Order: sequence, then C-alpha cells, then structure tokens
Amino acid sequence: MKKFLIICAAIFILSGANCSAENLKFIDAMDDTGWYYDADSVQYENENIFTVQMAVIKASLNRMYTYDVRITPAGRTYEILSSQILSYDTRAILEVNNSRRPPQRYSDKSEMGQMVRLILYGE
Repeated sequence: MKKFLIICAAIFILSGANCSAENLKFIDAMDDTGWYYDADSVQYENENIFTVQMAVIKASLNRMYTYDVRITPAGRTYEILSSQILSYDTRAILEVNNSRRPPQRYSDKSEMGQMVRLILYGE
C-alpha cells in the first residue's frame, strides 16, 4: 500500500511538471473526456473576435486533442484554425492538421458556449 501511494504521488508531481507551461481551465467533462481551454492563449483580435487554444483530453486513450480556435461570440460561431493530437502523458505530437475548417455555430449549452462564457464573463 505504501509503495502504491508513493507511486501515485510521483505521478501526480510529474504530471504537474508537464502542465506547467499551460494554464488549462476546466470547461466540462463526460465519462473519461474533459474539455479545457488555455487561459494564457486567449488573444483578442478586436472587441468582437478572439482566438484561444482549447484541449480535449481522453484519459482512457492517453490522448490530448488541441485546437486553435477563432471565436465570434456575437454570431455564436467558431472556426478551427489548426489542430494537433498528442500523447497526453508525454505531450509528444502524434499528428498535426494545419487546415482551416469552415465556421460552425455553437449553442450556449455546448462546451464551446460554456468556454466563451468563462472567457468573457468568468462564469
């Protein structure tokens, strides 16, 4: 039991070291999937549009999917500018996609809508 606790503590400390370059803020979770955004990545193009990096972490797959997203809150639209698939534990990049996707609408109750509220209003 003591070995188990020591190993858990070591994993916790090491995983914190991997995340230190990110300021991930929790958005929502379902089962083994969590949605986050990097608060340090928020950049306002103007008062109506901003970009942010968001992450979807799938624990059971040891995967982290990151997206550079351009958001227009007034129109409730977002556009994925690029994406990456990483190994969550090592942050090794497994795949990169730099193609822009067409703008999509989001609802207020979606993870994207929740993220926008957190960024703009801290709710």
